Amino acid sequence: MKNIIRIGLLLFVITGFIANKDHESNLQSFKWMVGSWTMKTKNGAIMETWVSINDSTLGGESIMVKNAGGTQQLENTRLIYRDKQYFYCSVAHGQNNEKEVKFRLTSFSENGFVSENPAHDFPKRITYQLINKDSLHAFIDGGPSMPGKKSDFYYSRYKN
Repeated sequence: MKNIIRIGLLLFVITGFIANKDHESNLQSFKWMVGSWTMKTKNGAIMETWVSINDSTLGGESIMVKNAGGTQQLENTRLIYRDKQYFYCSVAHGQNNEKEVKFRLTSFSENGFVSENPAHDFPKRITYQLINKDSLHAFIDGGPSMPGKKSDFYYSRYKN
């Protein structure tokens, strides 16, 4: 009886270790986002910064650095792993009553991801694609129900 308990406990520990390793290796797929990114606009520059918060969360923030001086906070974001799924979560300031909107990642690779929320008004889809180590293309669109509605964001890695 003791041997059965020991074998069961050993299998439980091994299974947990393997599952955790799988989770960690998947989280590594998003480490390319960590850092600061900038995009010039006619009104200034949008700065998007991502940091690793813990083993299941990346946190992000977007601000506008205005040509006329000052800054404006645009969005707080998180990329999270919950219940064996990844979500891109956004609080866009001045929208949705400042409530977080979740977009489930429907696909991802070592250099990009697609997240979707068909129930949201706009955007319905958010895509990030690493072009090279210093260039990032992000875009939001209306998904299949709004094929012509899209906004592109071309970022460069910010170097101090």
